[in-house]
Amino acid sequence: MTWQDKKEVIKGNIGEEIIVDFLEKKDFIVYKPITKNKPHWIDIFATKNKKDIYAIDVKTKARFNKWAAQGINYNHYLEYKNLLETTNINVYLFFIDDKNGDVHCAELSKLQNPFYVSDKTIIAWSLQQMKLIHTLDKEQINELSKYDNRNYEYKLNK
Repeated sequence: MTWQDKKEVIKGNIGEEIIVDFLEKKDFIVYKPITKNKPHWIDIFATKNKKDIYAIDVKTKARFNKWAAQGINYNHYLEYKNLLETTNINVYLFFIDDKNGDVHCAELSKLQNPFYVSDKTIIAWSLQQMKLIHTLDKEQINELSKYDNRNYEYKLNK
């Protein structure tokens, strides 16, 4: 099985295309990695005015069951912080909830009060700090559901 054949990669690719479409409708020019058989740490670079560059990571996964929050791998967080601090490129996180269809966006530098999940391997933030920018339609949710790897039931505990 190649990297591109993995369910989570297929699901992530679908999520990335959803965000590319969203950005292009907002008049952004989008740049994506061309390397296909390896993971990439930034999913998209985008610009609107040829002055500001945005680095974008897209996470296509349901929010946490226990909290109204989303998160990323802590090591990735450190890499994104380093990118911001060394290049001054804004880093944005897009979270596509493949269960309820919500699409949230947050500028990494503005996220506050993180909490840690799984012995500090995941850093997370409240959805209240993120902007709800879009809601997927049923067809998109069904397409993403085909590639779900979650091995436990999705339930929201508020």
